[in-house]
Amino acid sequence: MRTFPAYLALGIAAAALGAAEAEVPVKLADFIVTPSRFGVAEEKAAASATLTSRELETLPQVGDDLYRSISRLPGLAADDFSAQFWVRGAPQREVRGRLDGLDLIEPFHLKDVDGALSLVDPQTISRLELSTGGFGAESGDRLAGVMTMETKTPQAGQTRLSLSLTGVGAMNQGVAEGGKARWLVAARRGYPDIALKVANRDQDVTPRYYDVTGKVEYNLAPGHTLALQALHGGDTLTYSRKNDPSLRSSYDNDYVWARWRAQANPRLSGETVVAGSWLAWSRTGAGLMDGYPFSLRDERNLQVFSARSEWSYAANDEVILRAGAEGAASAARYDYALARAQTVVVAGKQVMQPTMVATRLRPEGDTVGAFVTARALATPTFVVEPGIRFDARKATEDSEVNPRLNVAWTLGGGVLRAAWGLYSQRQGWHELHVADGETRLRRAERAEHKIIGYEHAVGRGVSLRLEAYERTSWRLRPRWENVDNGYDLFPEAQPDRLLIQPKEGRARGVEVLLASRGNRELTWNVSYALARAEERIATGWIRRAREQRHTVYADVTYVPNARWQLSAAWQYHSGWPTTNVEYALATLTTGRRVLVSANGPLYGLSLPDYHRLDLRATRRFTLRRGELRVFIDVFNAYNRTNYVGYIHNVSVSGTTITETRKPRDQLPLLPSAGVAWEF
Repeated sequence: MRTFPAYLALGIAAAALGAAEAEVPVKLADFIVTPSRFGVAEEKAAASATLTSRELETLPQVGDDLYRSISRLPGLAADDFSAQFWVRGAPQREVRGRLDGLDLIEPFHLKDVDGALSLVDPQTISRLELSTGGFGAESGDRLAGVMTMETKTPQAGQTRLSLSLTGVGAMNQGVAEGGKARWLVAARRGYPDIALKVANRDQDVTPRYYDVTGKVEYNLAPGHTLALQALHGGDTLTYSRKNDPSLRSSYDNDYVWARWRAQANPRLSGETVVAGSWLAWSRTGAGLMDGYPFSLRDERNLQVFSARSEWSYAANDEVILRAGAEGAASAARYDYALARAQTVVVAGKQVMQPTMVATRLRPEGDTVGAFVTARALATPTFVVEPGIRFDARKATEDSEVNPRLNVAWTLGGGVLRAAWGLYSQRQGWHELHVADGETRLRRAERAEHKIIGYEHAVGRGVSLRLEAYERTSWRLRPRWENVDNGYDLFPEAQPDRLLIQPKEGRARGVEVLLASRGNRELTWNVSYALARAEERIATGWIRRAREQRHTVYADVTYVPNARWQLSAAWQYHSGWPTTNVEYALATLTTGRRVLVSANGPLYGLSLPDYHRLDLRATRRFTLRRGELRVFIDVFNAYNRTNYVGYIHNVSVSGTTITETRKPRDQLPLLPSAGVAWEF
């Protein structure tokens, strides 16, 4: 595997040279230079990895969630519970999410279960681009990826009402003042606890969420548009079960921002965004844990005031210059208190060990960033885009300079792309592990990307995309992970919580995507990825938590007529790594033996392979006023038991320990239905 990406890269280059045809000049401003780029748009695009928003809407999905829908793209990994996804072995926190020019911070509902649903309402989105590596210098402060989303341009007099098993939603948009002013507002209220009951899942958890999105646009002058926008999301969760601590939690996300987009003249364009962001986390727990009193109070908030301005200048038909700068003032608050106890064996005695954590922090400070890039036609078919980025934060007294280079070579029916660059990511003001004693921010982490890919039209409407990548990382921060069960409501109090101190990391792989988009009745996508994601700790190299050695995704949509759309999506991946629990008998000074447990080799155990089939049927009805869309969705259609970990049942007879492992399973077969009326 170490040399396979390099061999594939040579193969891609050879295939590209062999496929070279008559040179076709490219349009510089619209040309895609960056590899590892995927998209969703309202209209079909030339890129093979782009889906239209209407196509995305018809694919099977849980909770009508945008993040879950795109998790089928090559290089991504996700489980059934969370809307968060991993990008080529890197967790969601290493992916920047930007909505209409605003950087989102933890844009997920129900954070107690690792963000079960995203904060972004999919019915408002017209375009989405995801870069899984090699992104240009305009994007900073992330190691792995960038996801950019744009909301719809409001249309005259349109309303949408929706109802499904998991919630209700509404959207309204319109135009005023002869088209100069436009508005869009959307709201959702979710009841995932109802879906849990239908699936016969946990009856002791009551999760609720809602979000509201609003946008007003105004044409100040020809080529100049001002948008005022707001996004609010809130959710609550209560948990109550006998012999377990109860939990009450709430989370709020508030964003307000103004965005000015300008086309000053045919050669000069840009945008400026000024924003305020406020986030609040609240968790309260009380009761008994393992028979001992337990109490938790976790109150945090974060406020960020930011500004960003980026401009593009077309010097001529062969050179485009881009530059921008951004800055943010941030302040966070941590009020955390944990009290619990557990029994341990020390020097042959079983004793109670109390744990008391009380932390009150008020970190604050400024960050700045700037970039310059130049896109140039070196030849009529060869585009080069060098760039450099600077980022700094006073609180940690570090600054990073990150050069990057993207090139693209058009070869008749195909495009060969390559990228190299350095990247850095600062620790978020809200990312201190105060429960584990962390009280100061650490220096920025670093990474290097190397990517080569080839995209080619192999037939009418069919395109092939091959890509090889390597991402190495260093100066990685120590972090705490629950290495056996990542879905406990009180993760900081569990025995599988370990401190991982990686010295370096690496992710390598190859991806193949074959897509057919030319047939109106039948569209399909098939992808395969071979990957490895590892980190080196003191004892050697270990796998990352969501490493998938082999991954296959396939989906197909059949549209027999304008009324019906039938879709199916199947996925398979190798089993994720987990950490075993090892049991032993400890002899006390009294001669009595007690059962003790310890974590086994870190991520040294593999779960069974994962596979799942999802189905969706959509029926459209044309009404006198608008259109009615009804869908039936079946998640995990053949009811596969997929593992996210193990439940360990242990019994002792004399000196013999018997352990039985049962699956800590993900979602079973889950039917759903919904209706949406647009008028």
